Amino acid sequence: MKILKRNYGHRNLIVFLVLSLVYLQAIASLSHGNSLFSLLNLRAFFMDHYLIFALSLITGFMVVKLKKYSQIALLVCLIIIVGKSFILLSDSFNKLTLVLNFIYLVFAFYFFVSWELEVELASFNPKFSSHDLEKETRFKLTALISTNQNEDNSVAVHVTNIDEESCFLLLPKENTLEINPAKKYFLDSYYEGVHFKHEARLVSSYDRGIGLVFDRFPDARVSWSELYKVCLERGIVG
Repeated sequence: MKILKRNYGHRNLIVFLVLSLVYLQAIASLSHGNSLFSLLNLRAFFMDHYLIFALSLITGFMVVKLKKYSQIALLVCLIIIVGKSFILLSDSFNKLTLVLNFIYLVFAFYFFVSWELEVELASFNPKFSSHDLEKETRFKLTALISTNQNEDNSVAVHVTNIDEESCFLLLPKENTLEINPAKKYFLDSYYEGVHFKHEARLVSSYDRGIGLVFDRFPDARVSWSELYKVCLERGIVG
């Protein structure tokens, strides 16, 4: 999976992981009565917690690359940081440290749940493997995609995954569509006599497929989010 455009959720989570290490170092300094800005204490903290640093680095890499088990790595990393912060609290009980730990726990839970929802988006889940010979048989749902509202220049694609916020499309072998994250794409599909259309942004690519996130649409009755609900009712997706 190649991530072509990252949203604020991706960036915020990376920043939170970095700040988590800063927070843990601050709690350690506060518990032991050391200076937060002492280079000697920073070096000692790194030597004592190098495994946590390594785990945070691996987790950050998996989040950046949107690896398959990134949410599990994130959960383990946050649990270890939270656990370590409460262990430091038990060494030298401090009401301020206790309050800060619970505040951090709330933020950690929020970021984990947000990331878990993010990785489940259809735009990051093609529902096919690069080794599959018959990718087109996954769903019986076709569509047209173009970089303008003129359907004459559109490319026929197969929908391999869709939800209310995004979709993943399989491009033809001889693809003429320009892959550009800076461009806006227009999706059209006809189902049961209804013309569904939507604007979308390119966020990922995998093998011959691309993942897109829907933009806001003024008429929800013909949007692709509504098409997803129809497909869900008909058992086409699930």
